[in-house]
Amino acid sequence: MVHRKGVRGDPECPVYRCTYCGLAFIEPPFDDVREYYRSEYRRHHDLDPGTRLPIEERLALEQEFSWRSAKEFMTTVPEGASVLEVGCSTGGFLSHLQANNRYDLYGAEWDSESADYVRRVGELPCEEGDITEIYPGKTFTAIVANQVLEHQPDPEKFLQDLKSRLIGGGYLFLELPNANDALLSMYESEAYAEFWYRRPHITYWEAETLGQLLAVLGFEARIRGFQRYGLANHVNWLINGEPMQDPRMARRLMKPVPQTNRGALPLNRVWTMLDNHYRIQMETLYCTDSLRAICQRREI
Repeated sequence: MVHRKGVRGDPECPVYRCTYCGLAFIEPPFDDVREYYRSEYRRHHDLDPGTRLPIEERLALEQEFSWRSAKEFMTTVPEGASVLEVGCSTGGFLSHLQANNRYDLYGAEWDSESADYVRRVGELPCEEGDITEIYPGKTFTAIVANQVLEHQPDPEKFLQDLKSRLIGGGYLFLELPNANDALLSMYESEAYAEFWYRRPHITYWEAETLGQLLAVLGFEARIRGFQRYGLANHVNWLINGEPMQDPRMARRLMKPVPQTNRGALPLNRVWTMLDNHYRIQMETLYCTDSLRAICQRREI
């Protein structure tokens, strides 16, 4: 059935929803998905919406945005593990693992500029092929795919291919947008929906749908929501109907009073407490902007 009409940049594009499993999706818009990510994706979609960032700045943003994810990964996956990140971009997530020198690290990235940067600056192996082609004959203790699953035209096959590269009992670490995002499900912001649904995102997942698929494919999964964007970002969307210009400020805890002001310490403490509590409520209500799935392959 048609769930809605309109995605970013195309008001006529239909978004469908499966009446059986609840998955929302659009028709794959690209004949050659790999070529699109090699040549087109970064021209139109970057961490700062509408802006093509210099690669060094993109790395800095990715490092800032991924350290919490990396911290949770390191508390879950034991030292000495061989770790592959699929869709590693400039290597921001991997750089946190590399700094602790606990893992044998590998990257995979279709964008040639980013892959070259990981090899040259990050000094890590990074291949540019499909998951079925790269590092032939090698299996991994853990595979990371952050903000990747929603881009796959065949997510079931993609997850099966990832599973085939894991050792028995190996870990799969996924992060992806949550289709139950509060700005969609609670505030029902049409401006946000027109921005949030976009052609590179072929599938749109809720926790239940993701959990069902992972279970069928033979993973034991712990899925929870986490809120990347803060109260200021939500207020901006509700008032102005557009994203904040600075992606860092959209994610950071609110501290609106300048530090030079004598009231900065007590007032910013109040704003920060409110922002933290707001994010906790998003998690309690299962309407966060993102999902994280920490999975293990059942077969030992």
